[in-house]
Amino acid sequence: MYNETRAEIGIASRHFILISIVLVVTMVIVLAISAGWAVQRIDKLEKTEEIRALSAALAREGNLLVVEQKSSTVWDESVHNLRANNQSWIAENLVDWMGEFYTHDRVYVVAPDGRVVRAAVHGEYSGEEFDPRDEAAVEPMLQDIRQRMTTASVGLSDSTTAIAKIGIFDTVRLSDNNLAFVSIQPVVGTSSAAAQHPGTEFLHVSVKVLQAQLLSNLSEQLGLADLKVSGPNNDRASLTMRNANGQQLGHVTWTPHRPALELLRETAPATLGSLLLGATSLLGLLIWLGRATTQLVESRARSSFLALHDPLTGLANRALFQTRLEEALGYVYLAASKVLLISIDLDRFKEINDTMGHAVGDQLLQQVAKRLSQPLSEDATLTRLGGDEFVLVQPGMVSDEHAIWLCQSLLNMLKEPFKLDAGLVHLTASFGVAVQPGDAVSAQELLRQADIALYAAKTAGRNRFAFYTPAMDRTRREKRTLEVDLRNALISGAGLYLLYQPIFAAETGEIHGAEALVRWQHPTRGSLSPDDFIGIAEETANIAALGLWVLDEACRFAAACGLGRVAVNVSPLQFLDPRFPDQVLETLRRRDLDPSALELEITEGLFLNNSVQVQQALIRLREEGVSIALDDFGTGYSSISYLRTYNVDKLKIDKSYTRQMIKDQATRTIVQSVVEMAHALGMTVTVEGVEEEAQQRILRELGCNYLQGFLLSRPLTGERLTELWTSRRIVAKTGTAK
Repeated sequence: MYNETRAEIGIASRHFILISIVLVVTMVIVLAISAGWAVQRIDKLEKTEEIRALSAALAREGNLLVVEQKSSTVWDESVHNLRANNQSWIAENLVDWMGEFYTHDRVYVVAPDGRVVRAAVHGEYSGEEFDPRDEAAVEPMLQDIRQRMTTASVGLSDSTTAIAKIGIFDTVRLSDNNLAFVSIQPVVGTSSAAAQHPGTEFLHVSVKVLQAQLLSNLSEQLGLADLKVSGPNNDRASLTMRNANGQQLGHVTWTPHRPALELLRETAPATLGSLLLGATSLLGLLIWLGRATTQLVESRARSSFLALHDPLTGLANRALFQTRLEEALGYVYLAASKVLLISIDLDRFKEINDTMGHAVGDQLLQQVAKRLSQPLSEDATLTRLGGDEFVLVQPGMVSDEHAIWLCQSLLNMLKEPFKLDAGLVHLTASFGVAVQPGDAVSAQELLRQADIALYAAKTAGRNRFAFYTPAMDRTRREKRTLEVDLRNALISGAGLYLLYQPIFAAETGEIHGAEALVRWQHPTRGSLSPDDFIGIAEETANIAALGLWVLDEACRFAAACGLGRVAVNVSPLQFLDPRFPDQVLETLRRRDLDPSALELEITEGLFLNNSVQVQQALIRLREEGVSIALDDFGTGYSSISYLRTYNVDKLKIDKSYTRQMIKDQATRTIVQSVVEMAHALGMTVTVEGVEEEAQQRILRELGCNYLQGFLLSRPLTGERLTELWTSRRIVAKTGTAK
């Protein structure tokens, strides 16, 4: 019995063990299957969310393409200038500018007869025909929109209203197999002054290719790894790209984020241990599922946040800004109010970024975003558009005084220095302000007005705000016209000429040399002084071409007449080009002028960045024999350390000191100190603005080397200076002159 009992117990025990093993194995299998299903399900949801986020981002890019087009195509000026075939205006406002400013890859304007009026590739003029990559895809779309416009405007004398909302946008595959967004919009006016008969309308075509840079930006924005256009792959997530007819064009693929699988790999040892502990395994599974769910929720929230916010500052991005601006303009308020739009640009941020590094620049942007957000109400939207460009939308403005108060409050937030890792940094900003009722303007027009006001604020000296006025449009147009005229003058050489103001030796009165002064005989505005166009040249990158033209012409004249020395003013911007020293020396060789006959006049602003490149350029030019003069000394920073570091040959004392030293003993003492200091450093001194004999006498007594001013000679033409130079040399040889 005992043995039987033992046997039964043994059998029962074995059965129990077997059943326990089966139960454990079954539990493990069930848990493994459950875990596998959960991992697959969570990762599938994450993949679906990534597809949704990418689809929304691509849709925004397409919508933005259309919005950017309409900023210029819905404009009376566009209709008038296309009719007049004003190529420079078309380039600056519809074609080249569209590619350069909005980074459209290829832009065309098509005439009513199907002829391409102008084309640009990446913002550069490319002729009057379609790029071969675009033609096959664009032509059917052009035929389609022309047919729709014809149908809509039958029997009308002015087609503007009928076709204003007719436009075509589609995703296409180009002849080089790249996918691209193509948008075609009619060019229409906003008033009866730009009425158009049916069949006379121009079309604007923009092409944006889904290429590496665009996909890289989306990849960084959405957190999608290795985003590219390629064939479908089981290991990669993909979004099928289709055209408006539903035809499959290709796939955008990326390496999907698998949060659950990654989490499972990380927690596998702990999970296995939990399974061996029996009851603990269930708790471990619940914890894992809870963590996985939390991570999924966080991942979804992160994807949604990044799609609408700037990752560096946490502010709204361009997509959210556009939405909030449209909402603000479309909202109906109980009381009369307006929408405020402020375009914000940080003054000289690029200098800080370049000298202190991008990491410090990013830290500064984060602190600026935090400060500007403090005085804002909940319904305001502060956006970082990119770089150091911010924009603020504030609905519900009840008065202009309210807007002024807000602008001043924001400026005050930037007064205190910023504490960065690299030290204290002082920063100012310029604001362009536009305030309009919501039903008065479009979003694009309000943003344009704010940008124009921002330009006015920066032109007026920065660290201020400016409200948009219609007069600003005229000023900007006039400035742009002058810019184009200057560029044409540099190309043709028409209208630009030099005058030369002689520089005299203080003791002997002999002509030591002359300073070249550029002038411009404008075809409609008459004679323009440098103050009228040098600033524009520096703002629009024309200063390099203008500076080289002046240098070449001055060297040609000096070599031709045998002038002892010619002085040429150089903009600090010219030294940013590492080729500048080579260009100077090549000009001297080409004009057969000895380097010792050339003097380059620079200003103290060139020294502020303490640039190694500037130091090396000046050293090389001086080693070749070119003389360096520091112009307008005493009006800027006037640091002796700069003089020691950069080793200039001559100081030119500004005329403001010359005017004051007769009546002001302190000014006379300053001039004397500067002369003594210059001589101690081995430099010569030229004094500008000598207009009285008393000034000439005192400056001689103080030991100045050279004098320049109206008392001695006004600026002369090259021919008149040659006569004066030749006659003085002849007289000097005969000994009949002092």
